[in-house]
Amino acid sequence: MTTSTGTPAGLSVRGITKTYSGVSVLHGVSVDVRPGDVVGLVGHNGAGKSTLLRTVSGATAPDGGRIVVDGRPAAIDSPAAAIAAGIATVYQELALLPNLTVAQNVFLGQERSRAGLLRREEMRAAARELVASFGIEVDVDRRLGDYPVATRQMLEIAVATHRDARYLLLDEPTTSLEGGQVERLLDVVRSLAADRGLGIVFVDHKLDELYAVCNRVVALVDGRVRIDAHVDEVGRHDVVAAIAGDEAAEHAAPATSPVGAPAPTGAAAPGERSALAHGAAGVAPARAVPDTRAWFPDATPGPLLEVRDLRAPGVAGVTLTAEPGRVLGLYGLVGAGRTELLRALVGLAPVSGGSITLDGRPYRPGNPAHAQREGVVYVTEERKSDGIVPGLDSPMNVALPVLRRYRRAGLLDTRRMLRDADDLLGSLRVRGDRHGPVVSLSGGNQQKVLLARAIAQRPRVLLLDEPTKGVDLGVKAEIHRIVRSLAHDAGLTVLLVSSEEDEVCEVADDIVVVSHGRSTGGRVPAEHRTPQALRHAAWDAA
Repeated sequence: MTTSTGTPAGLSVRGITKTYSGVSVLHGVSVDVRPGDVVGLVGHNGAGKSTLLRTVSGATAPDGGRIVVDGRPAAIDSPAAAIAAGIATVYQELALLPNLTVAQNVFLGQERSRAGLLRREEMRAAARELVASFGIEVDVDRRLGDYPVATRQMLEIAVATHRDARYLLLDEPTTSLEGGQVERLLDVVRSLAADRGLGIVFVDHKLDELYAVCNRVVALVDGRVRIDAHVDEVGRHDVVAAIAGDEAAEHAAPATSPVGAPAPTGAAAPGERSALAHGAAGVAPARAVPDTRAWFPDATPGPLLEVRDLRAPGVAGVTLTAEPGRVLGLYGLVGAGRTELLRALVGLAPVSGGSITLDGRPYRPGNPAHAQREGVVYVTEERKSDGIVPGLDSPMNVALPVLRRYRRAGLLDTRRMLRDADDLLGSLRVRGDRHGPVVSLSGGNQQKVLLARAIAQRPRVLLLDEPTKGVDLGVKAEIHRIVRSLAHDAGLTVLLVSSEEDEVCEVADDIVVVSHGRSTGGRVPAEHRTPQALRHAAWDAA
């Protein structure tokens, strides 16, 4: 296919490379998208999918390679440049502004005016025509935030095409959708490709969805293209095998065992200190870890946490058991329901079915304050949006949940409170200006502040959601050592969610796989605790 000027039509990504902090994320990736193509982009967590999309969308500058649009090199150095080149991106984190109306979002940055005055009625009429063409039933004069996520997802796609996009990049577009919502979105994707001739990159880990809508599949493995083929030429098993890695072929047996199966070889029994906390498996010696027991002077060992057929938003039936003195790793693909499970356990999402017990007693958190009183504390993966309080200093960020501990006769002992918080931050080696706004610290040090806040609450059950997200390798190693010590030395019951297979294998004593909001609680056997085997288990369940 060619353009009207005779140049070949299509989006061509050639030899893209990208390195972060000396670690190569993309190794010469090349992908072609023709008008009318729907290219399914798949890969394990950390394979480079999101980095590739950010590069093509202008959000991240590549270190090497080039992007060619319709036969001409394109200098895409910003999202605006990408849009000007006809490339629109809809990220998993929706970008439209919920406080603006639908019509205002449609024309955001492209408002129509005459003689300095906005042509409001003209824009509203055009917005109505746009949403009608996509079958989206909304009032364009209402705030976008009044509508559910599924509607906003469809509006993101509609707005992207409204801006004359010829190529559309969709990052996990079905993660927040259910049932008929997914089918509706897939129908829209098919129509955009077949009827409007858009070239579409569709990032997804659900192979049923990919094979239902895509005509080509590209599999990324460790930043390299492992598969690039028509869907009729490559089977789903081949895709899973490519993503899981060659080693997965050696693990043909089921990757889970019954609840209550023996602990993996070498794992510590509840309450015992694991050899891994003292230098095994690449973990630094324990002398680098603060005395975590000193943080819990009056604490008893963490409780046994039992979850039975739990149902909540994004959780469709999870059963698992977490023991004191151990780290239980929860592994799964994006949208598997791991974060939603932790949020339900801490009272941030309503539980609609199933049961939770702590040491044999019913536990049903109504909110995080209730959970805290029961000794259950959560560390969010989104430290910027719902973690740190950016304008406060680090000690105040740590002390906020425990202010009542420092009240005496109706007065707050601020000096003692801040001294204790500062001592805790020092033991965690938080670097930088701890007494300036916490937002001025590096990402790794901000993450340590959140961990210090959780420790200050003296939890018995600690829920960690991507605790090393966006931190450098040195801080990651420190956090790993602290997490293991909190379980093995201080006796906490720890649940760890991570998208990094290496992290789960290194830090967790036991691992369960979550898929589609479900888990039977079966532990991954010791012989299958490799990154490749975890990928295989997760993708087999996808």
